[in-house]
This record gives sequence, C-alpha cells and structure tokens, in this order.
Amino acid sequence: MNLYIVSYIESFHYLEIDVPAKQYTLKTVDRAFAILRILIDSAVPLSLSEIADRAEISTSNAFRFLKTLEASGHVLRGDGKRYVTVAGAGGEIGLSRGIKLLDLIAIAEGGSLSTQYLAKAINVDVPQVERALMKLADVSVVELATEPGVWRLSTGMMRFFRPLLNDQTLSRFIRPVMEEFGAVYGETVSWFVAHGWEQVVVEVLPSRQPIRYVLETGARQPIYLGAGGKAQLATMPEEDVAPFLDALEPVALTSFKLDKRALKEELPAIRAAGYATSDSERVEGAASVAVSVTGPEGNSLGVISIMMPKFRTTPEEIQDMGKALKARADKLFAPTSAEAGSSCGEEIK
Repeated sequence: MNLYIVSYIESFHYLEIDVPAKQYTLKTVDRAFAILRILIDSAVPLSLSEIADRAEISTSNAFRFLKTLEASGHVLRGDGKRYVTVAGAGGEIGLSRGIKLLDLIAIAEGGSLSTQYLAKAINVDVPQVERALMKLADVSVVELATEPGVWRLSTGMMRFFRPLLNDQTLSRFIRPVMEEFGAVYGETVSWFVAHGWEQVVVEVLPSRQPIRYVLETGARQPIYLGAGGKAQLATMPEEDVAPFLDALEPVALTSFKLDKRALKEELPAIRAAGYATSDSERVEGAASVAVSVTGPEGNSLGVISIMMPKFRTTPEEIQDMGKALKARADKLFAPTSAEAGSSCGEEIK
C-alpha cells in the first residue's frame, strides 16, 4: 500500500499546475519578514512588546519569531532587551547605524569615541561595531586616533563636501566677500550653513597671522553658541526658537555658560542690528562677529563670521566689523549688487 502511494505521487512529480502564488505562501515566513521590516523601518531598537504591538501578534508569538531570527543571525538583542536588525551574512550593521556611528563621532567632545562607547550608544555588540569601523576606515571615512580602540573622522570625509564647496552661490558670491574681509582685517573668515539646530562649517579662510583661531571645515557647532550660531538663530521663526530654547539642555564648549533667558533677550537686538557678536562661546579666548546672508528670495543662505583672538581687537572694532559686514551682505543680492561687485574695500573702511 505504501509503495503504491509513493508511485502515485511520483507520477505527478513533473506535472506543472497553474496555482496562484498566494497558495504557496507560508504564513510563518511572511510574519517573520513583517517583523524584520518593522525593525528595519525603526530608527531605534525596539522592545519585545513594541514589536508585538506593531506586528499585531501576541508577545509569546513575537518572542518565538525573534528567537528564530536571532539564531539565524538576522536580529540581535542588545542592552535593555531591545532588538535591532543586522545586515549581511557576517552580521554587519546596516547603513542607518553606520551613519549613526559617524554622527556620534562628529559631535563628540574632542572629536573621537571608543569602540565600546559606540557599541553601547547604538545598542550593538562590540565586534560588529569594530567590523563596521574597519570597513569605514578602508574607504578613508574614519581612522584610529592616538589611543587604541578610539576612532575619529578621517580627512577623507572631505570628498563628500565637494558639492557644497563648489556650489555656485558659494563660489560666485560668498567666497569673494570672505576673501575681501580676510584681506582687510587679516582675521579668519568662515561660512556656516544651518543643519537643523546646528551649523556646519562649509568653508574657512584662515588668518595668516601666527596666532589665530580656525574651525575645521565640516565641523558642526551648536546654533545657540557663538556669533555665527546666534546670527543664524535670529533668522528663525520665533515660534520655533522659543520652545527649542525652553527644552534645551545646553553644552559648554568653553568656560562660557549659556543663560537661556539672556539669549532670548539678545535675539531681538541681533535682529535689529543685523549682526551678532560673541566672546569665548565656541573657542576659549576668541572674539567673533557674524552676519546672516539673505538670498534673493528672502531666505537665509548661511552666515559669514570673522573670528580673532580677543587681545587683538576691542568691542568698538568688533561693532565696526559687524556694521561693515552687514552693509556688504545687504548689497550682495540687491538689484544693484552687480555694479557694487568689488566695492567692499571702501565700504569696510
């Protein structure tokens, strides 16, 4: 009887039957892929209950799915019993977490972080983070710092800034103004662009004097510190700035301690004057003045800043620089700016 059944089945082995694909679907496999999609789409690691809620299944079923996926190397359970996905047969971290690693290093005090710190920060095992960092090092995005196991961004990152550095607005309008002010005052001139509630240094023309202060191109700075940050902050809608400052837990880059109430009171004065000044807010011992550049459509394109050692200037000279910088920036995209193209020298004086 058994032999007869086997022969009967084998007689249909090569018979092609047109059956809808849905009939071949295994619900358990489909559910496992659904859980993977939930983890991939999440910006943060998820707990068992959060995954179960999003997948609309019981926590016991979700647990079995997750244990299976974990055993096959598709997910990891990190600190706090929260789950993340991994990519690749070797368990490499995904793109979003790779970018998170770079972001953490970029904003770190001192510009470097240990492998252990990074692993804990993104809730991934140390060996996985090490493999990810080594791959990033292979393409000159990060490099080992002076201490073993401590990583920093590599100068190779600069290649990603080429589109910004070659931007038409920067090359045609902003850079000439920077060069003019650098020639007249002999101090470091920088161009910042806003990045959320931070600023990115897009270009710097360093002072040629032996004692100078220079922020590195690509560095990110808090928007609530420094003349550059305050000049940008003053251009933003007050209804957005007020709640941001209320919820802000400020960091200190120098001995300067931010007084949020004082900053709120300072912003209207910055708007009225058209420029901002600062004293040792981003760099200890540095004075700076900055102006937001308004584009032809009335939006802020970024901020030009002049920075110098405090001992080489006076408050009166800083105010004069601010007024000259504002006058030049106001004419930059004015209808008559083509005629005033290279008149900066007279205006500054």
